[in-house]
Amino acid sequence: MNNIYILGIGIIIILVLMLIYKQLLKKIRIIEDLPTSSIKGVFIGLVEIKGTAETEDVILSKLTSTPCVSYAWGISEYWENEVTENSTDKDGNSTSSTHTKSGWTEIDGGSELQPFYLKDETGVILINPEKAELGMKQTYNYQCSRSDPYYYQFGPPNAVPHSTHKRRFFENTFSLHEKLYIVGQAKIRDDVVAPKIIYDPLCPFFLISSKDEQQINSNLRWNTWGIVFLGFLIWIGTFWLWENVEGHQKDLVNYLKNYWAYIYTLSYFIMPLFVWFFQVFNSMVDLRNRTNRAWSLIDIELKRRADLLPKLFECIKGIQTYEKETQTTLTILRNEISKTENSTATSLLGQLKILAEAYPNLKPSNNFAALMHELSNTEDRIALARNYFNETATWQNTRFERIPEGWIARLAGVTQAKIWNAEGFERSNVDLNLKS
Repeated sequence: MNNIYILGIGIIIILVLMLIYKQLLKKIRIIEDLPTSSIKGVFIGLVEIKGTAETEDVILSKLTSTPCVSYAWGISEYWENEVTENSTDKDGNSTSSTHTKSGWTEIDGGSELQPFYLKDETGVILINPEKAELGMKQTYNYQCSRSDPYYYQFGPPNAVPHSTHKRRFFENTFSLHEKLYIVGQAKIRDDVVAPKIIYDPLCPFFLISSKDEQQINSNLRWNTWGIVFLGFLIWIGTFWLWENVEGHQKDLVNYLKNYWAYIYTLSYFIMPLFVWFFQVFNSMVDLRNRTNRAWSLIDIELKRRADLLPKLFECIKGIQTYEKETQTTLTILRNEISKTENSTATSLLGQLKILAEAYPNLKPSNNFAALMHELSNTEDRIALARNYFNETATWQNTRFERIPEGWIARLAGVTQAKIWNAEGFERSNVDLNLKS
């Protein structure tokens, strides 16, 4: 039954590698499919944003005292040990061999993560890095022996078993003002009406990295090729061992001369190809749904404009009328006082002082400035929603026209998306008239 065990273990390892391969492909697709949002244009849901790390509560890293928003550090100690192992060959003969084992053992370390803000030219957004996949930049890596005073400055006094008394110190940080790339779930904050990026168990992944989008995707692609190649070697090795246990083959050369060996070899590529097809199919469906959602965001912002601005307009108009009446009353009182010097004038003068104390700063310009600010902000939000839709739709069309992704898109029922343009999408503006 040894051959069954070998085959079973090999297949299990291959399946695990294929699951890892699938997750890597999913990350690549999400990063490619998501358009980068400006912080002012962040909408609730999965988003991709870029900016600099900012905070009012600056923390200093443990080893280098670098100003940062988050950091991680660690100390490892190197050890070596000679090990004697006994083994028995197939004829029952016992043999022993001595070799040296070595490695690094972490003896201390930790991290400090705190919420911070990501800033770009349009605004800031709160980021909570808890449970995120962190791609910090390494800011410190130092090795020293026991003769170095630094050896005991941060590390414990006790050595690990079989220590060579060599220690390695490392530190990774998200430095203050450092450029970061973030993919995560946007939600509404609890304290103010504004979005935040936070861990969500339903979100595909939550990434905060000091690398840019191209570097991350390049690393992921190399990892996928590495997984496929490793699986290929394990696949060949599994069947070679299986044949050896059966006694049909004695070495790898003879195995490769076997006709069935080529069938075994080629059959391996069915699995990564199937995983790739499965992932492309699902990503095209996700991209179509994301494009539809981006279109709905335009209507949400237009609905917000239609609901908010008339109410804001009525409020400003009411304040304008109230201020006009107040100013009229003050003018009448001043005229009456200037015409007479009797007790009635004295009474009117008292009313004038009361009004002056109650309304010291009657400035209609402030209210109009607030209205103009909200008008500008609303139009900006609509423009950002339209731009977000166009970027998503353009990428959907690009993938639709690619080969062979376009063929898979047609199987998934995905079609080309229509880009938004002013002539083909009529929406009336809100008519605001402050003339009485």
